[in-house]
Amino acid sequence: MLAIAKREIRSFFTTPLGYSILAVFFILNGLLLWVFTNAFNLIDSGFADLNLYFELMPWLFLFLIPAIGMKAFSEEIKSGTIALLFTKPIAVWELILGKFLGMLFLIGCSLVASFIYVYVVLELKLESDVFDWGAFWGSFLGLFFLAALFSSITLCCSCFSKNQVVAFLAAVLLCFLHFYGWREASLYFSDNTIYSFLNAVGISSHYNQMSKGIIDSKDLIYFLGQLFLFLFFAVNQLHKLKR
Repeated sequence: MLAIAKREIRSFFTTPLGYSILAVFFILNGLLLWVFTNAFNLIDSGFADLNLYFELMPWLFLFLIPAIGMKAFSEEIKSGTIALLFTKPIAVWELILGKFLGMLFLIGCSLVASFIYVYVVLELKLESDVFDWGAFWGSFLGLFFLAALFSSITLCCSCFSKNQVVAFLAAVLLCFLHFYGWREASLYFSDNTIYSFLNAVGISSHYNQMSKGIIDSKDLIYFLGQLFLFLFFAVNQLHKLKR
């Protein structure tokens, strides 16, 4: 499993595309948060926190994570190397988890910026301002779970198509609908029960709750359950391909 994860990381950094994806992400992230005048500019907000950063990241992850994981299995299926992987003494679920861990490591590299931005905010804030560490760690944990869930969705989409572009577009669409779609759909219902149900199905309500520094077991169970669900779909699809 770890060998698969290392292979995934090496394959990402052995091509210019891997470096280009991360470079575009960091440049866009920095420009939107610190340079361009927009709703996410931390300096213009006037607050000593990273709330705008955690509001922006889901939008960027919608494209970054599918871009990283679109070729995870699509390329293997298209080139035929998936058959060679099936002959290895490794279970299908270990293959999935290996790819998943490799993606998480790559995404973890993008989260390093969180701590750089914390340092900058602490240096720029007034002495009277108080940095809310509870909200930061809650938001960071929520962002990590969000990244993990987007990764599992991307892996699942990659298992169903041998075309990387199709896998990328499907992953972007599914992540977008699962994060924003349920919440928007809930607004069309006046019945409080239906509204609460649809809102709870979507990712955004659980992510927003953790962004307030509130770590609830319901939110943790939700993310872990969704992770298991999409990884299960991926494993099931690979079993079909193996047969």
